[in-house]
Amino acid sequence: MYDQDVNRTLLSTAIILSASAAAFGCGTSRHTVEPYRSEPEAAAELEARAVESCEAMDPRDGVPAQAFITDGCSAFPDGDWVDCCVEHDIPYWCGGSSEQRVAADEAFRQCVAAKKSGWFGQLMEWGVRVGGHPWVPAGWRWGYGRAYGTCYQSAR
Repeated sequence: MYDQDVNRTLLSTAIILSASAAAFGCGTSRHTVEPYRSEPEAAAELEARAVESCEAMDPRDGVPAQAFITDGCSAFPDGDWVDCCVEHDIPYWCGGSSEQRVAADEAFRQCVAAKKSGWFGQLMEWGVRVGGHPWVPAGWRWGYGRAYGTCYQSAR
């Protein structure tokens, strides 16, 4: 019973935070997660890895013009699973097809589940499925490295 109440509360909180941030178009223009916020070398390494990963995804429009940035778990608290959020930001910055988004969200769920628990991984996946659609006007939407209004890209 307790787990169900916690699940409902966390899911409600995630939805409310996502909706609120979407309504205000919140985003960031710099890394907000350590070590990337204060260590330029670590930030440069992560940014280069993001570009390489995006190129491997073979996006129709190439690599986004906006530089890669991460805000960790966006409107959700960062915890022991923050590395999962940073890794999940890479494909979300790049964008791509709806199938690529599903794959990124599944990898995210698995990562969080391994670091925290299965139900928490599922909760986080629900949050990104609801709050990360490309039409959500937030700095963490699918394809956030591209101009707003860019939707799913078709596969090559």
